[in-house]
Amino acid sequence: MNQILFLFLILVLAIGLPLFFKMSNSLQMFEGFSNYTLDNAFGNFPESQTNVLVQDTYPPIGKNQISDETSYDMWWRYPVFKVGSYDQITNNIRFPNNPDIGRCTPASVCGALYHDKFLASNYIEPLPPLNPTCPGTRVGYFKINEQLIDSLPYRTNISNILY
Repeated sequence: MNQILFLFLILVLAIGLPLFFKMSNSLQMFEGFSNYTLDNAFGNFPESQTNVLVQDTYPPIGKNQISDETSYDMWWRYPVFKVGSYDQITNNIRFPNNPDIGRCTPASVCGALYHDKFLASNYIEPLPPLNPTCPGTRVGYFKINEQLIDSLPYRTNISNILY
């Protein structure tokens, strides 16, 4: 008799506890993301229909149509450089001329929204060697201002802090 009562108790707990926790969670009415419809989408109506996203940085073309490019045609926009360049050139372009640089989805959006604009050069020039006998304390490559060192609550006799 005790075994049947024990099995019945385990069965009630196995079925009842998940139902109890599911009901208690549904009573809280907590939703992490509630913007399932476009009715709640934020944006100023006339401007969001006519303006493009980064038109402050890149000049828009102004046509409300897509381009004729396909994924077969847009690959040339993606920057690819040879590996191991001493010129410090990588595929990580800091200042792209156009925000759609060969990774548009869908491909017909590439070249359809923005004109090219030269923002700045992507070439990185390495810093010149630092004079090891420069006055002041160095932290890595850079020299700390003398007035900053005098205002610190501690003093050090080490001229190079290389960490």
